[in-house]
Amino acid sequence: MANHEEIPDIKRLVGSLVFGANRSVTAKDIRRCLQEVAEIEGGDTQLFTEVRLQDIEQAVADLRNDLERSRLGFSLAEVAGGLRYQTDPACGRWLRHMLSAGKPARLSLPALETLAIIAYRQPIGKSDIEGIRGVNVDHIIKTLLEVQLVRIAGRSELPGRPFLYGTTQLFLEHFGLKGLKDLGDMEPLLAAAREEEKAQNAKSESEPAYETPKPESGVEPAPAPAEPPVPAPESAAPEARASE
Repeated sequence: MANHEEIPDIKRLVGSLVFGANRSVTAKDIRRCLQEVAEIEGGDTQLFTEVRLQDIEQAVADLRNDLERSRLGFSLAEVAGGLRYQTDPACGRWLRHMLSAGKPARLSLPALETLAIIAYRQPIGKSDIEGIRGVNVDHIIKTLLEVQLVRIAGRSELPGRPFLYGTTQLFLEHFGLKGLKDLGDMEPLLAAAREEEKAQNAKSESEPAYETPKPESGVEPAPAPAEPPVPAPESAAPEARASE
């Protein structure tokens, strides 16, 4: 590293690494990164060779305090066992609107319920999920696998060795959970989805179906149009004459 380059302090390093990572990072991840760079590049980077986990945790606390005081619209949160920046919940309505363009629709209620069953009972097989829900879940599981909220966690010992399913790291990050012990926080989401589905069903049921208008009381209905006369069959006389 060139000597004229500035060496940041530990708080700046932590903030930059969390921001640039494509996943939640832990204090151990950060310390390992600092040690590996010191070993590869040497020079001034060796200042961080002896960084302790306590130093990184203190830097995280300082960053959190700075963000809270600055009210910048995002914070440093502990998600999926690691650190990640996340937006201020108070700004959620505007952020959801901005991000909705071109994005796939939200998970349906059946998909959310299937995901909750997998989350609470993992590892779990498809037959057990169907036993709880009472319907076929092939399509739903395929969708959850495609959006990477569910993974294949192994195989059952039952005949045929069917797949067992579990949740992913992305599942924890998507729902803002520190770990599986926080799964109780999913219940309000399911309740909201159920209420939304009930409201949609009630709206569709309240729409009047088309009916043939009935005549007002005391008014004779208009007579039905007369059917056109059936043409009489042609005379058979020509045939008779031809046979004579």
